[in-house]
Amino acid sequence: MRMMIMKFLVVITLVVVSNTPMSIKAEKDLMIRECHNARVPTICMQCLESDSSSIHADPVGLAAIIINCLDSHLHILTNNITTLLSKIEKGHDAIKTALEGCKKDLSEAITKALPDAKNSLKTGDYDKAGKSVKLALGFPLSCSDSLQTTKFDFRSFYNRIRIYAQLSNAAMRIIDRF
Repeated sequence: MRMMIMKFLVVITLVVVSNTPMSIKAEKDLMIRECHNARVPTICMQCLESDSSSIHADPVGLAAIIINCLDSHLHILTNNITTLLSKIEKGHDAIKTALEGCKKDLSEAITKALPDAKNSLKTGDYDKAGKSVKLALGFPLSCSDSLQTTKFDFRSFYNRIRIYAQLSNAAMRIIDRF
């Protein structure tokens, strides 16, 4: 009887151990597929892999994680603007005005548009979620345009906006397929 219990425990252990990697692989495949379909696989995967819950997320959960990455990028952009504003010298009023406008607009994206997108995902209103992500994308793009007209040259700032735009497009493509 004791031998039979031991065999049973060994079989159960083998089944559990052998199924776990396949499950994780299948879920990682979902991440890869969603990011590939979003047309920016590297940036999308970096975002998803930064959140440990992504390995167990369904497509809606993956979209929510990307929206969290968008939120993080907007906070970083806002902090960059605050730092830049403290360093602007007199005589650069156009740049200062543009940065202040950017900060105000990005704050709206952080406090309204992205939370609307998250809530819409939770309630299953995917059209509204996509529209909210698109609305939130407009703020940093408008900021970029405003700053470029002032001849503001800060490449890392523009690069972060480019990454934000790519993540936004990834989120919108994933959401569009629900």
